[in-house]
Amino acid sequence: MQIKTWISVITVMISLNLIGQDLHFTQFNLAPLNLNPALTGAYLGTYRAGILYRDQYRTVNSGTPRPYQTATVFIDSPIIGGFRKKDWIGLGANFFYDQAGTTEVKNIGTILSLAYHLGLGKKGDNVFTIGAQYGSVQRRFDASLGVTGWSLENGLGMSPLSDPDLANLPMGNSNTGQGNLVESSYNLLAVGTLLTTSAGKNSDLRLGLTVSHFLRPGQSFAGGFRQDRKYVKTAAFISLYSDLGGRFTFKPQALFQTAGGINELVIQGIGSFLLNEEKEMSFNAGIGVRAVNALDLQVIAGMDIKDIRVGVAYDFNLANFNPATNGHSGFELAVTYIGKVYKKPKVEPILICPRL
Repeated sequence: MQIKTWISVITVMISLNLIGQDLHFTQFNLAPLNLNPALTGAYLGTYRAGILYRDQYRTVNSGTPRPYQTATVFIDSPIIGGFRKKDWIGLGANFFYDQAGTTEVKNIGTILSLAYHLGLGKKGDNVFTIGAQYGSVQRRFDASLGVTGWSLENGLGMSPLSDPDLANLPMGNSNTGQGNLVESSYNLLAVGTLLTTSAGKNSDLRLGLTVSHFLRPGQSFAGGFRQDRKYVKTAAFISLYSDLGGRFTFKPQALFQTAGGINELVIQGIGSFLLNEEKEMSFNAGIGVRAVNALDLQVIAGMDIKDIRVGVAYDFNLANFNPATNGHSGFELAVTYIGKVYKKPKVEPILICPRL
């Protein structure tokens, strides 16, 4: 790979590190607890469970068996009623695993979510929610997989040891096969709000805002001269569900995130067509764009079969990072399920008196 390509890779990776300190998904609506803690228990059903897997930048790491991989598994439920008949409380858990790059930098998190949903209006069709998340994130990488002279050999004129934190790490020998595992951890804390309201006869609108890492936890692997504190991250989203009549529905949505002075904007439009009303089967498809330093084109498709939703997505890089990725960024596969467990109504026996 040419020097210009490496410079492009490093520039984009730095920007991704700033804005992408947390998990990023194209199908962010299928990872609700990752998007906003106020979405915990915000659905019609008894419990909800899902998994989302993302694989990206394989062409960047084509010489090694270590691509960029991210997976999240979640479960949540509207467990009990609130202080009023229109209110309820949601509880959930989110587990994620993220691996990036040659040195296998891993982030493994266990997060708990709690949300209080406040029904507004006479019918309770407007809902305001406040939610919170707390958990622990373990970080680790294998120093033996790194080569300290890599950057100098590639003519970039810099060395990892110029970083005061990295200078304290037990840098390993990539030829020995003996791993030097370096670990650290930090606590994750986030709060979020959500407003769900009617936007017309056949439309519903959702507005959400999340602020995370507002205590700026330190995540340094080595401590030393700096704490490597995480940036405060703010994320806002809006989605509109609209029944167009017949068999069609349309859902435009947007997500804006900012952290450390780096901004990200995602705009998507997803349509749904009812294939079989009796089997409750629908086909979903849409496109989107993601803008950070450059644009990504997002292609989204999936199926709804009763209470099961399956979604796939693929990202295409439109500029800047193309030399390293050949235009291909990430692939996602997601599955969610909403379980409904209701008590069967107890019907009083009907006594029929025969006519005499």
